[in-house]
Amino acid sequence: MRILRSFDPRGGPILRWFLAALVLVPSASGYEAPGRLNEVAHAYSQGVGEVRCPSQAEWDADWASSFAWAYTNLRENYTVLGPVVCAGALAVGTTDLPSWQQALGALVLSHEAFHLRHWRFRRDEGKVECQALANFRGAVQLLGATAAQADDLYPYALALHDYKLRLFPQYRDPKCVIPPWAPPTTG
Repeated sequence: MRILRSFDPRGGPILRWFLAALVLVPSASGYEAPGRLNEVAHAYSQGVGEVRCPSQAEWDADWASSFAWAYTNLRENYTVLGPVVCAGALAVGTTDLPSWQQALGALVLSHEAFHLRHWRFRRDEGKVECQALANFRGAVQLLGATAAQADDLYPYALALHDYKLRLFPQYRDPKCVIPPWAPPTTG
């Protein structure tokens, strides 16, 4: 009872305003669903879900975009990739965009695909990230790059993973064995 008596009734209007804002804020409803990204995602999600790429304006208007590079709706089985991520994934294997952006696109795409997959760890960021890294080179090749290009992008994926771990420790899976990177043996 003491908790109820100490509750500040002035918080009620703020809570109602916040809930109304969540309902009224537009979400990314206009988007592209690139076939190539969906095909690659389906390789890891076991055919579940859809990959969506909103425009920058739609991404900026989507309240969920303020939290990450991408997000997945587990109930409705779709993932929304931010414009930087979509562009990176679509440019894998080209010289159109920097290598870090291509690696980001491939890593985030495969990460979100494992969230779509109906398996017991789909809500576990650490397990999902581990699978994304373990399958990174394969995802890069499915996106159209060569094995050599996949090897060249892998250090960027490891750096991005390390960056994520420093910001968000929940992306760490202590049991994960991350495939090592080794410099090329030939020039």
